[in-house]
Amino acid sequence: MKIKFSWDVGIVLSLITFMIFIIYIAFFFPNVESQLVSDRYYEEEIKYQDTINEKKNVLNLDKKVEIIVNNNGIKIIIPYDNKISNDNIIHGYFTLFRSSSKDLDVTRHFKISKYSNVLFIPKKMMKKGCYKIIIKWKYHTKKYLFEKNIFWK
Repeated sequence: MKIKFSWDVGIVLSLITFMIFIIYIAFFFPNVESQLVSDRYYEEEIKYQDTINEKKNVLNLDKKVEIIVNNNGIKIIIPYDNKISNDNIIHGYFTLFRSSSKDLDVTRHFKISKYSNVLFIPKKMMKKGCYKIIIKWKYHTKKYLFEKNIFWK
């Protein structure tokens, strides 16, 4: 039995394919697990102007934040502004944000001297994959925010 392919047959095959696709989405897509980036989305959206100001503060620094990735971990050199204060301590925290899994996120507080101004993240804190590193710190009364995507091998 040979079926002649015509417009009628093409339209019927297209409709059947489309219906199978819709049924597949209806039954199998709700079972896919997804995670929200934040549980407090609206609260964070209202405070976003502070984030914009903190990013501008980083851009206004004389030196730029340096990130050096090597086999032992990640070395971050945080600059400071001598014009602001003579404080010797930089307070802050960093987050290694992994968009694929909330369980692989890492957040740690740090306190470093402005003279050594180096933050080191050892390799044991990370699994292979793509991370967004978010560093927030406070020097005197000014707040700073730096973000960068890195890939850990």
